[in-house]
Amino acid sequence: MEEITEILKELVSYQTVASRNDELERVIERCCEWLNVKGICQYRYASGDKPSLIAVQTVKWEEEKKRSIFFVGHLDVVDAEPEQFHPRIEGNKLWGRGALDMKGPCAVMIHLFRTLAQEGKNSRLGLMLTTDEEIGSANGVEYLLKQEGWGAHFALIPDGGYDFHTVLAEKGAIHFRVKAKGKAAHGSRTWEGKNAIEHIMEFYYALKKEFPAEPCSDAQHWHPTLNLGKFLGGKKVNIVPDEAEAEFDIRFPDPLTFDQMKDKIENLLNSFPGLNWEILTRAEVVIAQPENTYVQKYRKAVEKVTGKTPEILKEHGATDARFFAELGIPILITYPIGGGIHTREEWVDLPALFTLYQIFREFLNEVAT
Repeated sequence: MEEITEILKELVSYQTVASRNDELERVIERCCEWLNVKGICQYRYASGDKPSLIAVQTVKWEEEKKRSIFFVGHLDVVDAEPEQFHPRIEGNKLWGRGALDMKGPCAVMIHLFRTLAQEGKNSRLGLMLTTDEEIGSANGVEYLLKQEGWGAHFALIPDGGYDFHTVLAEKGAIHFRVKAKGKAAHGSRTWEGKNAIEHIMEFYYALKKEFPAEPCSDAQHWHPTLNLGKFLGGKKVNIVPDEAEAEFDIRFPDPLTFDQMKDKIENLLNSFPGLNWEILTRAEVVIAQPENTYVQKYRKAVEKVTGKTPEILKEHGATDARFFAELGIPILITYPIGGGIHTREEWVDLPALFTLYQIFREFLNEVAT
């Protein structure tokens, strides 16, 4: 557990937000150093200024880029205050930006690959570490799979759920931006202007009617949701705003599709001339099969290590699993114990990270039999 903790403390100290490409490069370089072990071959990539790293166990076979199992993690984090990049340990908890999402699991996977290589245990495993998951993954996992041709028979992504349970379904997503052009006027003469903020808000309230109101009767909230997450507009309180823009986040479950949600938005926008929109992020629904051999072996490993049968969960958020699922690659999502993701109070349980390591080892033993 000590090595995992030390790796995690250092990972948290890197300010790996989207705007700090220098820090993204530094953290990938440090991972290369950790994984510079006999028996591991490294491949470094950069797309759109976002670096990534693939480490594979050096087994010579005819399909080098098609791993049997890919362990997948991201090292970027959402924006945070400077003090959040100074990890602190209180009892069994480590606090800091990315402690759970997902530098803690990444520390486990780095330690796993180092240990396997040092033990001389070679197999067709791969480790994929990227730096743009929090902004859509276009230059990370999506690029590596679709442009560089990496693939696998199974992808294990410790980036969702809780307490070692297995996530086999996650909602799709569409993030989009709406812009409005109005006409400026003095705030005392509103009839001479056209308020761009009001125009977007009218669209928002019309769109909101298409979604279930909260609180709802579904305790799992397994239904489409809408969030108005960002709004820009106006220059002064006494000026009618002539420009405004807003960013929206829609999540949707199976059997809905991205194209269906896109059509819903476009059809409504036809009723609001003067609004323009662009798609920022897209993600289809992910559905994995519990009868998959890898899934069954992983769940058996969890039960052996923890003594508990893991539940099968659904995840409201989107992960990099969607890119594997689009290619027909089975996935499994899981998490150790922790909390406070994307807040000032993010933490991970350190003994749980070691438990996750033990589960990974037992899973690989199960796969080998």
